[in-house]
Amino acid sequence: IMLRQGGHILIVDDDSWTRYALARLFRYRGLPTVVAATLGEGLARLKDEPCCVVLDLNLPDGCGEAILRTVREQGLSCRVVVYTVVTDQARLESVAQLGPDAVFLKPVEAEVLAEACCG
Repeated sequence: IMLRQGGHILIVDDDSWTRYALARLFRYRGLPTVVAATLGEGLARLKDEPCCVVLDLNLPDGCGEAILRTVREQGLSCRVVVYTVVTDQARLESVAQLGPDAVFLKPVEAEVLAEACCG
């Protein structure tokens, strides 16, 4: 699995265990990783131009969809992989309209996420 030169994965998830586990698994595979626990932190870290964002939808200060929307509206070249416990079909359909590169319901194997990030 390769990222573009200087690239990294941004994990945006409010659950500390999920952030820790994913970061550890990605780093073990040689993928530089940055984490954010809130919508605000995630939006701020987009400025560092990640190659991929692993995005939870339920964040304490807003909906993760705002990060996906920002990536698409600003024309950023990063992939966005939604990784969530949300099962509400209407919400998932509205997320799909924003054009994520992949959507996974938790839990999913780390290798599957890594492949989706580096596509």
